[in-house]
Amino acid sequence: MTDKQTILIAGATGSIGRGAAAALAKRGARVVLLGRRLETVEARADSIRVALSEAQIDYQDTDIASLVIDFSDMESVRLAAAEVLNRYPMIHGLILSVAATVQNGPNILPSGHEVMFATNVMGPFLFTRLLVKRMEQSDGLVLHVIAPFYKEIDWDDLESIKNHKTETAANRTKTCNRVIAAELARRYAGKISSVAFDPGFIIDKTDPEVKKRWLTTGRVGFFWWTMSAFFAKPPAVAGEPIADLMLSYRDRNAINGALFKLDKRVEKPDKAMNDEVFGKRLWDELVRLTGLVSE
Repeated sequence: MTDKQTILIAGATGSIGRGAAAALAKRGARVVLLGRRLETVEARADSIRVALSEAQIDYQDTDIASLVIDFSDMESVRLAAAEVLNRYPMIHGLILSVAATVQNGPNILPSGHEVMFATNVMGPFLFTRLLVKRMEQSDGLVLHVIAPFYKEIDWDDLESIKNHKTETAANRTKTCNRVIAAELARRYAGKISSVAFDPGFIIDKTDPEVKKRWLTTGRVGFFWWTMSAFFAKPPAVAGEPIADLMLSYRDRNAINGALFKLDKRVEKPDKAMNDEVFGKRLWDELVRLTGLVSE
């Protein structure tokens, strides 16, 4: 695929999204950075432009674009999707790296949904579905950034509202991401491709927003301090293999439905991704919750 590709990056202001954006831009892709705060997204776009200039890489200003979206708000998701469709006649890839962890929950939005479930699961699902038809025109690839957690879903409390524990609720949303990655691959095989990507623990230690987490007291603060000090890898560790996956495969069907851990394809069957009953039920629930027309 030698033509300039348009790649949308949801969660572009996070560590993994930043790494992916930088790696893709350096390879000549047109990147669209999606985030909740305009000033943060534009600052990220400016930092990529500076890096490209320092590396003496030619680019057009329009090759690094910003778009505001709040994945917890389905109306914001719909408006952002409409703007993307208006701006870009071709969409070659979508990276879903949205991961909110909110303490002291459940935190209920005006819509009645729990904020982590809405942000991590409902919003990305709706956004993807609204762009699928456009992505079919270019054999589009959806890359779901996942975590290596499996947490059983309580179908009577899908959003973890009744019996809420932050860690459990967050891990359930990440389990849902893996399930949806596989279900999307099954439903749209031959039209678009979908993969799950496990980046490991990535932290951009230069990001002041990340540093704020280290100042959190108690168990959460200790976790962030320990992980960042001893286990965290810089954004490029995830960004480079993401760029490879997005740009290197002429036949994306060859990786449809696959799980990758950085640059390695995981051959061992994944419990969440292989559960077709789980996948269908979750898909149908998300269609209902987001107000989409059932297929």
